[in-house]
This record gives sequence, structure tokens and C-alpha cells, in this order.
Amino acid sequence: MKAYILDLDGVIFRGSEVIAGASDAVNRLLDSARVVFLTNNSTESRGAVSARLNASGIRCTESDVITSGYAAAVYIRKRYGAQKIYPIGEAGLIHELKAEGHEIDPGRDGGWVGDGKDGSGEGGRDGSGEDSGEGKDKDGVADFVVVGLDRDFTYEKLRIGLCNILAGACLIATNTDPVLPVEHGFLPGAGAIVRALETASGRSAFVIGKPNPPMMDAAIDHLRLPAHECTLVGDRLETDILAGSRYGMKTVLVLSGVDTEESARQSRIKPDAVIGSISEMREL
Repeated sequence: MKAYILDLDGVIFRGSEVIAGASDAVNRLLDSARVVFLTNNSTESRGAVSARLNASGIRCTESDVITSGYAAAVYIRKRYGAQKIYPIGEAGLIHELKAEGHEIDPGRDGGWVGDGKDGSGEGGRDGSGEDSGEGKDKDGVADFVVVGLDRDFTYEKLRIGLCNILAGACLIATNTDPVLPVEHGFLPGAGAIVRALETASGRSAFVIGKPNPPMMDAAIDHLRLPAHECTLVGDRLETDILAGSRYGMKTVLVLSGVDTEESARQSRIKPDAVIGSISEMREL
């Protein structure tokens, strides 16, 4: 195999902890193949992820890391050019958007329609289910609302995101993972925040992250290899394994993250191999 595409959360890390044996396993793969780290987590920049991997003893450069935040920023730039974006996410997402030349809308909305200040409880709508458009500076509308995991998510961010969407901004999700594996369990994932925006706005988000093409295309473009010469290793059947299968890659499910032996048995999505953790990884 010429290249390995590795997920991070649940494969290399659980929260801030390195999964036992992960560093040695990845470095063994690096001795004979290329390795790219492909994560739906947008909270860190590629540089921050690379630094964390190197601090954990894993040889890595920034260009070997593809986050969903980076993939979203590149996708928007390539398709639409530099845009004005209201981000709901953390520092990593904002960094990647700025690095691709996008303007960040800070969300100072000056009392847009929908601010609830009229006490009607209707969120500023005219009662018809449509935004009335009154009281909003149209020049202040973002072109895109880009949503990722945000551990400081608030009702105010939800409100400002909704106002932008109702005024014409496109809704993009870095990913829709329902949970994030951490040291002692799980945290709500970006999918919970995305669903809130979708429910409030009645719009469906365009999703960048695995198993969707923008994220996978970013990895293939970086590697410049045929997909069948790559193996994808992940902890989620519905994102990692499905993504690799769709692209004709070999796939390995690790049981150190979200999915379990039982969920793997019951799923219609079948990996080529199932292992306890990446420490058991051998070349395919």
C-alpha cells in the first residue's frame, strides 16, 4: 500500500490523550508509505494538529494534515473565490478561513431582524414563516455561514447565524458527526450544532467532511495517488469507512473510538478489517 489516510479522534487521540501504541504504529507505517491525517474535527488549525502530532512522537508536517475546516475554506475559495463568512466554530476554523483569504464577519449585527427584542417570541418574523427583511442592513449579510464544532456555542451565535441564512447566506457544515470521543466518553459533536441551524432555518447544510466528496477529494489531491492505492483507517462506520469504501480504498475500522464490534456486525457498511486499535495496525 502506498498511502494511509488516518482519522485522528478515536484513532490517534481520545481528547488530549494519545491512544496507547499509536505513535509507534504510525511511525512504522511512515517507514514504507505516505501518511495523511484526515479529521472532521475543525477546532484546531492544521499547524496546531501537526504540532500536537509531533509532540506525541509522530513525524508529521502541516501539509500532511487535512481538517474539515481547511477543506471547507479551500472548497469555498475554489468554487466562489474569497467570501464574507460568519463562522460558528473555534480558532482552528477561523484560522483556516482567513488563510484562504476569506473575510470573517464578527457577528456584530446591530439588532438585526430576528433579535427577539420586540418580545413577540416570533424571532422577528412577520408571522408568515418568512423573514420580513425589515431592519437589516443587507450589505452586512455574510455570504456563508460555516458551522463546525464550537464548545462555546451560544443562543446568540445561533440567532446571528439564523439571521444571515434567512437573509440569503449559504449554510455549510464542516461535518455532522453527532459526538466527539474524549478521554472518558463523548461530547456533543458539530452535528448537534448544525442540526440546530437546519431546524431553525428550514435549510439543509452542504456538508464538507467525511464521507462527503470535498473532504475526500482534498486528501486524494494532496496524495496524487489513485484511491485504490490508499488505505483509510477510522473509528466511525458512517463517516470514515463509508468514505473509503465509496472511493474504492481498503478500509480498517478501529474499536478505540465510536463504533464497536456489535455496531460493526449490525452495519451494512463493512470494513476490510476490524482491529482493537491502531497499535495492531499492520501494512495491507
